[in-house]
Amino acid sequence: MFPRLFTLGASALVLSSSFAIADDTRTLDTVEISGLRPVEADRATASVTVLTEEDLAVRFAPNPADQLRAVPGVAVSRSGSLGGLTQIRMRGAEANHTLVLFNGIDVSDPVNGEADFGLLTALPAGRIEVLRGAASSIHGSDAIGGVIAIAPPQTPGLTGQAEGGSFGTARASLGWSGAGFGAAVTGFRTDGVDTSGSGGGKDGSEAFSGLLTGAFAIAPDWTLSVTGLARRTESQFDSDTDFDGLLNDVDRSTEADQYLIGAGLNGRTGRVDHLLRASYNELVRENFADGAKTDESTGARTKLSWSPGVSGETYGLTGLVEFRRETYDRTDVQYGGLTNASEAFEALSAAAEYRVSAGPLDLSASVRHDDNRSRFKDATTWRLGAGYAIGDTQARIRGSVGTGVKNPTFVELFGFFPGSFIGNPDLKPEEALSWEIGWEQTFERFSFSVTYFESNLKNEIFTAFNPDFTSTARNRAGKSERSGFEFAARWPVLDTLTLLGQATLLSSKDETGADEIRVPESTASISLDWQVRPDGLRIGAALDYTGDQGDFDFGSFPSRRVTLDAYTLASLTAEYPLTERISVTLRGENVFDETPVDVFGYRGPGAGAYIGLKLR
Repeated sequence: MFPRLFTLGASALVLSSSFAIADDTRTLDTVEISGLRPVEADRATASVTVLTEEDLAVRFAPNPADQLRAVPGVAVSRSGSLGGLTQIRMRGAEANHTLVLFNGIDVSDPVNGEADFGLLTALPAGRIEVLRGAASSIHGSDAIGGVIAIAPPQTPGLTGQAEGGSFGTARASLGWSGAGFGAAVTGFRTDGVDTSGSGGGKDGSEAFSGLLTGAFAIAPDWTLSVTGLARRTESQFDSDTDFDGLLNDVDRSTEADQYLIGAGLNGRTGRVDHLLRASYNELVRENFADGAKTDESTGARTKLSWSPGVSGETYGLTGLVEFRRETYDRTDVQYGGLTNASEAFEALSAAAEYRVSAGPLDLSASVRHDDNRSRFKDATTWRLGAGYAIGDTQARIRGSVGTGVKNPTFVELFGFFPGSFIGNPDLKPEEALSWEIGWEQTFERFSFSVTYFESNLKNEIFTAFNPDFTSTARNRAGKSERSGFEFAARWPVLDTLTLLGQATLLSSKDETGADEIRVPESTASISLDWQVRPDGLRIGAALDYTGDQGDFDFGSFPSRRVTLDAYTLASLTAEYPLTERISVTLRGENVFDETPVDVFGYRGPGAGAYIGLKLR
């Protein structure tokens, strides 16, 4: 298997019962999102969804963003073709409000503070965990909206797959794992579609990655884990070159190289267990216009931490000390260096978590203080949670309340090339207060959960447009409000047939009471996983619905608000074994041939069909 770098969770996490009890073989005992310590799924107090390797096989999508359509509270916003800018918004929060981890390492761009899922195509993923709601008291400022943790596949031995089909799309992977070591290479390419919709050239993308992992016992009770990931992506896109607010069919592209390195050392001295971690993330972006390089930016993030803990039969107390340094370097080629910039940011943080489990009652509390070294005001965040199992009814009620914070990004503070977006060094950090209450119910072959949540955001950072056609970042004077309901259910109809569903109803308002843009009022999905015959044909099907959402049409002056139509993406997959180790795969995407639009003016791909082989 691929060793996981940090097999950690947090007491402020819970696995929704709708995802926990499909059958005995699918029961998930702990949630392993990076936090202070793992937590048993039925002993924690907030909303987490886990997508297992079997769940991911239903859609078999090359980009993890499309897998996240199965998660309540999550909305996907893609700018055109696969590989284009792809943002994830949880419970109406902005894309840079979500912390994204791969094998325990923060993969977001240190420059703009968010993870562009367009760069994560073909990333080897065997498990995805999603925590919704403010989690800064455990994870820091990047987790004001939630956390997404992606882990590599855990299948031992030699594995591989190759697939090709519509839009000139091809992908392949080859991996091996065993004896505490794992390695994988993946590749993806597509010709894409014409994003502008003007009948011009197609906007394609390519992605390649190499992964190494290892876990080694270096002494009794002490283990060293390591991860190394190198990725290279290239994506083409259209741009508004005549500034009329509409896309032009032009030759624009971005090349990105990312390097992740992480190490974890865990062990015990007496009653105290220890976890020491170190990680480094570097992302280099180069932008091109008509084949000529225009600018380059490099963002780097280094994290060092030590987490000691003690635990007993009914309690656990854990601490954390963390150092973080981020750097930002921008080089302007087109204008001879006039917009060059170099900045750095450091923070020193301390956190503590305490949890108690006594019979049917579970309590958790966490607090964190971030010393931002005078760049921003220091921040203290907290979270409280409780859960109670009601007698023999197989029902459980849970609730939590807490605060979150998000520091301004380098782009928001200092702007970006070519200078049309002007930075604002006087920005204040965004602050959130959120709470939720949930009900989880389990029957013999069916389980569901219902959650209501609210969040108020103070000092929301937004883009303001100036009379000279430039723009800048500002803080809103009032509060933005978000609230909604999340529903999730799992039904193993037969031992070989499972239905999985979710739905979200969301209200997200800015300080004026207007709906936030690119936040659908409703999302839903339903999927089917059918093992037709043991060790034989397997069929998967999914419907993913995105409701109406607002955006702005900048083609008019002043800009006008528009409504982007709802759409439903239907997918079908099938896998049939040819031999004990080789199977043929079929996959259909957007089989109803809808025209998905998540950003005004950007058209997504239509129906596609793909065939491949899989090696086990």
